Amino acid sequence: MKIKSTVKAVIRAILFLLFASASIFSQTENLDSAITEIPDTVGVGGIDWFAYPYIFYSPETSLAFGGGGIVYFKLSDRQKAKSSSITPSFYYTVNGQYDITIIPELFLFHDNLRIWSKINYASIFDRYYGIGNSTHKIENDKYLQDNFQIQVKLQPKLFDDRLNIGVNYEFRNMSVDDKLGNPYLEDSTLVGRDGGVTSGLGLAVSWDTRDNNFYPSSGGYYEIYASNFSDFLGSDFEYSKSVIDLRHYFNPTLSHVIALQAYLLRETDSPPFYDLGLLGGSKLMRGTIMGRYRDKTYYILQSEYRMPNLVWKFGLILFAGIGDVAPSVGRITLSTVKPTYGFGIRFRIDELEKVEIRMDVGFGRGSNGIYFDINQAF
Repeated sequence: MKIKSTVKAVIRAILFLLFASASIFSQTENLDSAITEIPDTVGVGGIDWFAYPYIFYSPETSLAFGGGGIVYFKLSDRQKAKSSSITPSFYYTVNGQYDITIIPELFLFHDNLRIWSKINYASIFDRYYGIGNSTHKIENDKYLQDNFQIQVKLQPKLFDDRLNIGVNYEFRNMSVDDKLGNPYLEDSTLVGRDGGVTSGLGLAVSWDTRDNNFYPSSGGYYEIYASNFSDFLGSDFEYSKSVIDLRHYFNPTLSHVIALQAYLLRETDSPPFYDLGLLGGSKLMRGTIMGRYRDKTYYILQSEYRMPNLVWKFGLILFAGIGDVAPSVGRITLSTVKPTYGFGIRFRIDELEKVEIRMDVGFGRGSNGIYFDINQAF
């Protein structure tokens, strides 16, 4: 049965991740104990971690209980080595939904290889209003999905310390367990109406000049990655996806930071409806219900003003942005663009590594949301 096989797959993935993490930790503990003068909270062989519980309410989930955390460590004795991290989070709702996410980011071989991955397993009520940037609200907008997905980027440094060039792989096993009377899912021509498997492979290129990967205050992170989904890779659908993600950071005064991000997702051919660009989420267009609008092209421009340590370890951020979806880049129209804005509270748990917990309150067009996570949205 597809759901049982998905559950087994996610359990194996989690066990593998825990085993790999334990192996990494045990290996770092055996490194030369003479390394004592690295001016960081976490040196080679050291591990730090933090965990926190939370409770929240949103239109998508109803009342939910969850937790998150971070484990971070260094795998290189270079003085300015980047910190590797593993970031887990989960929540369970009063109406039986649950979501488990683990995001490892590892810097190996003296920072010469970056491995970023995201593993997610969820059984949740998603919302579907049709495709486009002007869809209308409907009474039966929900459906129940069972979803397992994983994305992995393997990026070695090439030619320059700031340049990473490698591969990007995406896999998703999606099951529409109950359409709950959603009229748009009864359309027999809708691609992916019953779920399916997507499997895609492509290139991932990034240019990283940030002064800190947890809390950058200068420099930037510029990334382009793509995936081609095909039957050859085991995908039930054939299409392509490309993403351009550009971020830049300024330090105008004191320790305050201005962060800017431009993001563009573009898909071609016939992607399933659940893998289209979905407006909203905890990182992009906060305050908009995830998936309220969706299409093959998704673009956003957003900014943050970050004020750390205003009172003890607490900081404040203000954010605003615009974004929208469209059938293609050539059909982007400003008349339908959606705004988003809000504020967030930060609590710094490590001053030298600049690791923070965040809570954001976002407002979109006719919706709002509260988000909990580790570190910055971008």
